[in-house]
Amino acid sequence: MGQYPDGLRGPMIVHDTADPYAGKYDEEVVLTVSDWYHDQSLTLIRNMLVPGGAPIPPFPQSAIVNEGGDGHIDFVKGKTYRIRLISFAAFASTFVHFDSHTMSIIMIDGSYVKNESTYQLRVSPAQRYDFLITASDRDKRNYPFLVALDINRDYANDAAPAYPNNFTGQLVMDKAGAFTTDVVSSFSPQDDSKLVPYDGAAGYGPVTQTLTMNFAFCTDANNIPRACINGQPNIPQKVPTLYTAATTGNSNSNPVIYGDVNPFIVSHNAIVDIVINNQDNAGHPFHFHGHQFQIMSRPKSGTGNYPGRTGGFSPKPPRRDVVHVNANSYAVLRFKADNPGVFLFHCHIEWHVEMGLTATIIEAPELLAGKTFPADHLHNCDLLKIPTAGNAAGNTVDYTDTTGFQTVPDAQYNGAMYIPPATNGSSSRRHTRDFELEM
Repeated sequence: MGQYPDGLRGPMIVHDTADPYAGKYDEEVVLTVSDWYHDQSLTLIRNMLVPGGAPIPPFPQSAIVNEGGDGHIDFVKGKTYRIRLISFAAFASTFVHFDSHTMSIIMIDGSYVKNESTYQLRVSPAQRYDFLITASDRDKRNYPFLVALDINRDYANDAAPAYPNNFTGQLVMDKAGAFTTDVVSSFSPQDDSKLVPYDGAAGYGPVTQTLTMNFAFCTDANNIPRACINGQPNIPQKVPTLYTAATTGNSNSNPVIYGDVNPFIVSHNAIVDIVINNQDNAGHPFHFHGHQFQIMSRPKSGTGNYPGRTGGFSPKPPRRDVVHVNANSYAVLRFKADNPGVFLFHCHIEWHVEMGLTATIIEAPELLAGKTFPADHLHNCDLLKIPTAGNAAGNTVDYTDTTGFQTVPDAQYNGAMYIPPATNGSSSRRHTRDFELEM
């Protein structure tokens, strides 16, 4: 919907009463990083989704830290700080480096890992890192830290990677002292796929289901650039997918009834591998709603499509919910389907979401049939003329009848802009992504 790049966002910290690192630090600091655009999302996306256009996302004008703050963090010599690093970025990943200080990673995307030291991090859009830093006691001065946006297609292999958008913050230990800059000659960040879960858990198994998703750019019937999974962009339908799953009985295990939302049906308690073949020459961050997955394999750029194998995976894979998949390479992600529902799996570059780079996981449909919903949800859908039963087109008699399915994305992008329902015989195409709740 293109809302969070415009500022509809903020950090939310849930404190764990069983945190294994409790007592290991003196204070905690929230540090948000992001790219920033001078135009709003609606304009940017409309300029991108044009007939004959190239699948090139808009590039940001600047990097910001803590939503435009000065990036100064008060430090006291000898104290240990827990930094909660959160990326709000719409497009660019972010390199982070602290002058003369080591980061000790303790958590990724809400999942504890065994303490791992590093000098550099690369944070993809929507990723979160918690790490410990102990303020240097060598001298009392201010230490700069660098935040650099990675707008390169593949920083590790591009001939001349560039970082024009960067920001220098300060670990302030002497308020009267000078503020200097942090110079980094090259980036070689920690490989998050090699981190070890704090609980030492092994990979789930045995695998009972594999979902293969081949990602590449494509064009639709209007020659508008799109981002496709297995040749198909995600196209919002008239009926929200969860309502279809709840109101179509045993037919809810048939992916046909959901329309072109890139549906994948997963059985309850299945052990599932998601294989992402990134066929683009740039890296992409993929995010899964409803689960943390295990990163079983994530090889370097240029590896090609997943060759298929039964062994050789990480014995104690880290768990998180956003993974960077390298250019022209793949990732194997594993999860246990123990959370019935409908969950999105998508690239977290916001511009690619708007181009259709989203799959829909219908998990445990056998437990979703007959589910009911709060009256206020249904009331709001009724106000907006959004059907809440039947297949993707609202057919409650023949669920496999695809008449009325949306098979071509809207030529005019409206994003989060509210369009009133059609009245007095006028026509207005409405789909489940155009919504506004009654307050």
